[in-house]
Amino acid sequence: MKLLLIAAVICIHTSGFLTTAKTRCEPLYNGGRGGTERNVKSRWSFNSRTNHCQIVMVKSGCHPHNNCFPSEDDCEQHCDPWVLEFEKQRTQV
Repeated sequence: MKLLLIAAVICIHTSGFLTTAKTRCEPLYNGGRGGTERNVKSRWSFNSRTNHCQIVMVKSGCHPHNNCFPSEDDCEQHCDPWVLEFEKQRTQV
């Protein structure tokens, strides 16, 4: 089992998908600027320290290329390393 896990980590590391996610999913979105209290909305951003998506409060528009997503699912589909690897393996079958 450990050997399988090591092989999976090596495959993930050499595939380069982690670096692709890293450029799109860093830094953690800071919430933007401006807006009024009525315009504050909750969105999702990938936290590379925890390797998970977390909720952030947004004052202005947010775009996925800024690591800001409308839902946790969207964030995970674009940034979570395990979801990305699963999708990659699923499409290769």
